Amino acid sequence: MAEYQIEKKYTIAEDASGSLYFFIAAKKDSPHNPQILYDGYDHAVFVRGPEEKIILDYINPQVRDKLRKSREVIVVESLIGNIKDSYYTALRIVDKIPLDWAKIGLTTWEEAALQ
Repeated sequence: MAEYQIEKKYTIAEDASGSLYFFIAAKKDSPHNPQILYDGYDHAVFVRGPEEKIILDYINPQVRDKLRKSREVIVVESLIGNIKDSYYTALRIVDKIPLDWAKIGLTTWEEAALQ
């Protein structure tokens, strides 16, 4: 089973047409059937492939509603300011992501902002 990695530095942006972009650090291999699992709360899981699961921690509350309404986002992987790869990624809304966030060391976005 794949271990979870935490993507601590990422950016979510919206273009003029309303498309959402996730900017993350470049990864070694190409993605295989990528998708993002999101339950509408603090964290999402980017399943980049069967053995690569990346936690997108602390989704800003101002972005959550737009994510809940999206079915697809664009992931942009960059390395030292240069784009290595970009691709459309399915956004799958789930009732609950089956992870105990506290066991991974994550809390809510609001708790993190107060620290």
